[in-house]
Amino acid sequence: MDFVQYKCPCCGAALEFSPEKQKLACENCGNEYELETMKLYESSKKKDMEQDFTWEEQQGAEAAKKTEDGLYICPSCGAKIEADENTISTNCPYCENVVVIKATVSGEFKPDVMIPFQVEGEEAHQKLEAFCKGKKLLPRDFKNKSYLKNLKGYYVPYWLFDCDTEADMSFDTTKTMRWSDEEYDYTETSHFLVNRAGNMKFYHVPVDGSIEMADDITEALEPFRYGQLTHFDPAYLAGYETDKYDVDSQRAQERAKKRIYYTVEKRLTSTVQDYETVEVKSRYIQSKNGKVLYALLPVWMFETVYREKKYQFAINGQTGKMVGELPVDSGMYWKYLWKFTAIGTVVLSILGTLIFGGTL
Repeated sequence: MDFVQYKCPCCGAALEFSPEKQKLACENCGNEYELETMKLYESSKKKDMEQDFTWEEQQGAEAAKKTEDGLYICPSCGAKIEADENTISTNCPYCENVVVIKATVSGEFKPDVMIPFQVEGEEAHQKLEAFCKGKKLLPRDFKNKSYLKNLKGYYVPYWLFDCDTEADMSFDTTKTMRWSDEEYDYTETSHFLVNRAGNMKFYHVPVDGSIEMADDITEALEPFRYGQLTHFDPAYLAGYETDKYDVDSQRAQERAKKRIYYTVEKRLTSTVQDYETVEVKSRYIQSKNGKVLYALLPVWMFETVYREKKYQFAINGQTGKMVGELPVDSGMYWKYLWKFTAIGTVVLSILGTLIFGGTL
C-alpha cells in the first residue's frame, strides 16, 4: 500500500488543505497552490520518475509500503506509522506530516463525493474554547485548555440516500361537543375515520458509516449544505484524518429507512388537524428508485474519557454547528450543590425571622 503526500515544491514541507482559501498551503514558507496546479505538478513528477526509474529502485522504492509488522513507513522522516485497516489518512506522530493511504480509497472504498472543510482549525479551537468558558463544573484539565489538543479534524464516512416514497395512512379521530341545560350537562363524542395519502422525494438522507461515531452526534450535526458537494479528491484530505466506512450501505440503509418513514408519517399526521384526538389506525409506506452515494463529510471531533466514560463533542466542519456532551467534575458538582444549599438555608432562616419573628 503506497502513500500519497503533497509536498511544497519550494521548500519540501508537507502541504495542508486550507478551508479558508480552498487551496493547499505551506505553513513553512507561506506559499499556496491551487489543487489543479498541484495535480499537474505531481503528474509531471511521476512522468520524470517513469523515464528514470532506476534511481528510485536503487534507493528502495519499497520504503513507503506496508511493513511485515503491519505498520507503514512515513515517506518524509522514515518513521513507522500505525494505521488500522479503516485508515485513509493520518498524521505521522514524529514529523506531523499527513499521509494518505492509496489502497484504502480505491475500488469500493473510493468515495463518490465529499465536502471540503470550511471551518479552519483555529476557528474550531475558538468555538470549543468559548463553549467551555464559564462552565465551572468541567474537570481541572479543561481550565488550562489542555483539552484543545484533543480536537482533531476528521473526514467522516457517510452514506447519502435518495429515494421516492408513496404513503397511505388512516387515522381514528374524535371531536367532542359539550353543553348544558337547566338539569343536565351533556357530552357528545363523534368518531371519524380520516385518510391521508401522498408522495415525497428524499435527497441525500445522511447515515454515518462509522461504528465509532455515535449516531445521535452525527445526526445532531445536520444539516450539511449539499450544494458544496464535490467529487472526491485526495488533496482535500491533507491535514486531516480520515477513515473508510466500517458500516456498509446495506446496514446503513435500515437506519435511513427509519428516518425516512418517520418523516413521512410525521408529515402526514401533521395534516390531520382540528380533532380532539388522533390515533394512527393503519399505515402503508413504500420507497422506490433508491440511490446511494458514499461521501466524506468534514467534522471537528473532540473525544475524552473521564472516569471510564467516553465523551464526544463535535463541530460541523462546514457550518460550524456544535453538538455533544462534556464531562462534569463530580467533586465540583457536590461542592457547588453544598454551597447553594447552604445559601438557601441562610435565606430561608432570614425570611423566617422576618415573617415569624424567630428562626426556622
